[in-house]
Amino acid sequence: MSKRPLLLLTALVLLQLPWLDRPVHYDEANFLTLARGAVADPWRPHDIRINWQGTEERAFDVLSNPPGIAWWLAPVLHRPITVQRAWMLPWLALALFGAFRLGKRFLGDAERGAMVLLTAPIVFLSTPALLPDAPLYALTLAGVGGFVHAVDRERRVWPWALLAGCAVLFRYSALPLAPLLGLYAMSRGRAPWLGAVALVPMGLLALHDLHAYGAVHLFEMGRFQSVANTPSDVFHKAVASVAMLGGAAALPIFPWTLAAGIGAVVGGAIGAPWGWAGALFAALGGAALGEVIGRAVRGGSERPAGGGAERGGTLRDGRWLAIWALGGFVFLLTLRFAATRYWLPFLPAVLLALPTARWTRALLAAQLGLGVLLAADDDRSALAQEQLADAVAKLGPGVFTGHWGWQWAMEQRGWTQLDEGARPALGTLVAMPRQAWPQPVEVNCTRVVWEGAARPPLPWIPRGYTEQGGANLHASWIQGQPPVRTVVPWTFANDPYERVRVCTD
Repeated sequence: MSKRPLLLLTALVLLQLPWLDRPVHYDEANFLTLARGAVADPWRPHDIRINWQGTEERAFDVLSNPPGIAWWLAPVLHRPITVQRAWMLPWLALALFGAFRLGKRFLGDAERGAMVLLTAPIVFLSTPALLPDAPLYALTLAGVGGFVHAVDRERRVWPWALLAGCAVLFRYSALPLAPLLGLYAMSRGRAPWLGAVALVPMGLLALHDLHAYGAVHLFEMGRFQSVANTPSDVFHKAVASVAMLGGAAALPIFPWTLAAGIGAVVGGAIGAPWGWAGALFAALGGAALGEVIGRAVRGGSERPAGGGAERGGTLRDGRWLAIWALGGFVFLLTLRFAATRYWLPFLPAVLLALPTARWTRALLAAQLGLGVLLAADDDRSALAQEQLADAVAKLGPGVFTGHWGWQWAMEQRGWTQLDEGARPALGTLVAMPRQAWPQPVEVNCTRVVWEGAARPPLPWIPRGYTEQGGANLHASWIQGQPPVRTVVPWTFANDPYERVRVCTD
């Protein structure tokens, strides 16, 4: 057996070591809160209360993710942050298995497939994150990879469909995998209902929800997510999704065809209202999606692979990958907002459809290079909020506004979150950040006690969240009064990571 899979896995783990002590950051805070709920009541983790949208309420009503990540993090909730992040790394081994299967099937080269699928910047960033994304991606790769391998060789497929279906325990965006698997089986002359096995975990989760909460969380979150469906909202999400794809998910480093060029022109045109960065990244994302469509029309994957490809040809492969990728894009338009990591269950289809045979080294270097730079920025940003929280906590007990890692850090230091519109008692210290989505409260700030800002160590470095650059890797909005639409996943900027004011009435 080749040692290369083990070497690749070792290299990817080693590259993650510098970031394992990164403080809690961005949306990690709400999943750790959900893990607290799992520790308190493993059967009802969503019963815990959280202030995530300005007002404290039950997590079941405001956190739109299944409980899988809460159950996974619960055993290490009270361990050091380094242990918690290391706890996420085993998913990389499962992802490697699936990436090898998919690479061999659709690229004719297992190792190249693994390198392309596991080094995308957003994949690199998600690997040690305390988020559902690493499990989601690993189960998607392993389940789909095992399924297509079993179908092509006429072996038992239900265990692999079940494995792919388990991804829905971490994000509901894995639900489209079931019809996708059924379509693949049908196109190879197998029964389409084989893909329905992937719905079993969702069915069991729905029964759990009915028993635990008296309602199905998926249906409740369907209503919760359906609040941004005006034409303007959908257009914004579409442009942001395309720009995020090209900027930090599927870098289009390949010989461009006419289809890729057309996609780039269209993408650049729709991204132009957001400036040069919006036009550039939307053009790159448009090129990737254009190539996916072009290969579906021209002839699928790079070369006929074994198994089913020999029986059906590459055109069928390309169409199936296009349905996976474009179906995922349409699914993203139904969510409240766009985020780069939301591409993860659909990203393999895009990456497998891009021609990379002669460009793998350049792609690998570019992907890993960008991933490392964004991870360094994420690390420094998290440390900045932690240091600001330390400085504020020395002033004495008080209350605060804001969310993300700032919220987690302040709660860990004994400060209390204010609900939207609340008025603290006279003389109470109130700490208010600028960037971490502070909710409006009734505070006049008649006396400023302390002000501080955390700046980047070097000017004009890549930033995954910047007000000055109008970029946000994690959502399609920038904090403001009112919030500002954005489509850029990252850019170069020099504004502070965060500013905090502490005052009293």
